[in-house]
Amino acid sequence: MAVRGSASKETVKPKPLDRDRIVSAALRLVRREGIARLTMRRLARELDAGAMSLYRHIADRDDLLLAMLDHVAQSIQVPAPQADETAEIMAVMKAFHDTFRTDPWLVGVLLNEGQASLHILPLVERIFSALYRLGLEGEQVIEVYLLLIHYSYGESLSFETAGKRKHLLETFGVAAADRYPASAAAMSAARGWQYREFQPNIARILKAITPRQTV
Repeated sequence: MAVRGSASKETVKPKPLDRDRIVSAALRLVRREGIARLTMRRLARELDAGAMSLYRHIADRDDLLLAMLDHVAQSIQVPAPQADETAEIMAVMKAFHDTFRTDPWLVGVLLNEGQASLHILPLVERIFSALYRLGLEGEQVIEVYLLLIHYSYGESLSFETAGKRKHLLETFGVAAADRYPASAAAMSAARGWQYREFQPNIARILKAITPRQTV
């Protein structure tokens, strides 16, 4: 005679929430669905938790964004220092650019949310130091730094829409054919062109705006 035993099902307890787990989930969410989808309520669903439980670890959305920026800043592949000033700036800007390409949502946050991570300061310091060594002074230093950063922002966003931009160039080229010959010629020349010029353009910018070196 068989004796029935009482089978007990193991219940898997959800992992307890903490700040690191919340930030990791937020990063997964924005990388998958975009920054516009990041709300505390949406993030709580991602974590299978109550929205109010997040506030035990994260003060508000601004605090969450700053924590995400800190995480990304600390993950940047820091380049080796370069003796040549232009090479040093190009190396640091490439590190920024690679990060923007990996996490394009960063650009919108940096421009629109008024947030930035202090963990980025060691790399910023390297750019400023190199600009001073190139002979820039006073307000020129911050102006050139912003020129480089804004170029990197724009180029990173432009990379995201490369396919659409190519179609737009073709459309404009056809429309410009009769009345705008210079535009038509430039757009015709761009057929088949692929953008690979981030670092050379950084070098061009630096060459154009830094003081001439006298021997």
